[in-house]
Amino acid sequence: MPSAVACFAPKEQSLIVVIEDEEFVLAGYQTLLESWGYDVVAAASASEALSQLTATAKVPDFVVADYCLGDGNTGTDAVFLLRRSFGPGIPGVLITGDTSMDRVRHAAESGLQVLHKPINGRQLRDIVQRGISA
Repeated sequence: MPSAVACFAPKEQSLIVVIEDEEFVLAGYQTLLESWGYDVVAAASASEALSQLTATAKVPDFVVADYCLGDGNTGTDAVFLLRRSFGPGIPGVLITGDTSMDRVRHAAESGLQVLHKPINGRQLRDIVQRGISA
């Protein structure tokens, strides 16, 4: 019987932006998403992602962002920056290991889906697939 991953076929040319300030974690997300057949722009910040997208004239189909980024920025800010630049309908998910009630509440109030670390790859894949298909 084929595995769920083998049966999964992303929308042709789907581009996922991953924003994560920890280099090792960023590389892990990139490898995982590419193994599912997505094109990936991986960046340590929203401004870096925006620069990469602008340079290649690509529009993201989905954004995966860590909630706590460097310099006091949040994944929420990152997703909203990309939405302002490329269109308000870009779906996204926030990933957080933070359990502070204020931060969890802020993430939830963003209207973005929130995944708590450690993340489940199957759950992430399902969220990305649903977001792109919507």
